[in-house]
Amino acid sequence: MQIMSSASRGSPASNSWRAQFYLSRNTKIAIVFLLPSIVILAAIIIFPIGYSLTLTFQSYSLVIPGKTGQWIGFENYQKIISDEAFWAALGRVGLFTFLAVFIEVVIGVAFAYLLNTIHFGRRLLTSLLLIPTILTPVVIGLMFNLIFNAQFGLFNYLMQLIGIRISDGILNNPSTAFAALVAIDVWEWMPFIALIMLAGMQAIPEQPLEAAQIDGANAWQTFWMVMLPMLRPVLIVAVLFRAAEAIREFDKVYILTGGGPGTATELADLYLYRVSFSNWDLSYGATLGMIMFSLAMAAAILYFYITVKRGEIQR
Repeated sequence: MQIMSSASRGSPASNSWRAQFYLSRNTKIAIVFLLPSIVILAAIIIFPIGYSLTLTFQSYSLVIPGKTGQWIGFENYQKIISDEAFWAALGRVGLFTFLAVFIEVVIGVAFAYLLNTIHFGRRLLTSLLLIPTILTPVVIGLMFNLIFNAQFGLFNYLMQLIGIRISDGILNNPSTAFAALVAIDVWEWMPFIALIMLAGMQAIPEQPLEAAQIDGANAWQTFWMVMLPMLRPVLIVAVLFRAAEAIREFDKVYILTGGGPGTATELADLYLYRVSFSNWDLSYGATLGMIMFSLAMAAAILYFYITVKRGEIQR
């Protein structure tokens, strides 16, 4: 009987059960250690979202008379349907996101390809590319506010040297202020795209590229037909990340133009800020925030679907 019991204890089934037991015990220990962080994150994230969602069904303001938290149902959401200013701001943020991300991808891929073809000074150039990305948006906004100043800005001075005079300044003209915001965003985030694409290019195996050259493909054909399709998963991640960030653009716009001149550069987040903290209509501002949060979540779900569900990263 002792021999049988000892054999049963040493059987593969018994060892497998013990491994599962020890694994589950380790998992429980890990959960115990992670539980305080989970609770804190839940309090920081879930409570504000839940409170904001509740606020969207109320009429509440700190200064507007009669708005003391009454339950009004879906009136705030119905108000959004007829809010032309919000839809105009949402259209501007859509145009801003498309133009900025498109230009950043085109120039970033070109820079990455150029860096991938050179060897001398690559590390120095890569380090210099990081400078715009590591600067905070507030610093970038203040810096370009001085550069584009209508009276003593460097940009106006350089334009005058080549015979172009901008009397009102580039940020005070509705036709140029929006283009300036796009250009500043490209200056800030193009290096990020370039560095991601450079990492992807350096990870590409040499065999497909050498096979294309043997088949007679020139440099452009090799890049367009061989290298770029292999970089598609990396490019998808970069584009979706930048699009999710560009949708929430606020800092630079607030510092540079404040949404002006008029409403030429008033993006959705800036409009939300004005409703909530200039007009103090907190319930309607929370409703706008939930709409913007839903758009950001939709971008995150799209990212998850493309990169994980479809397995684009692994291919």
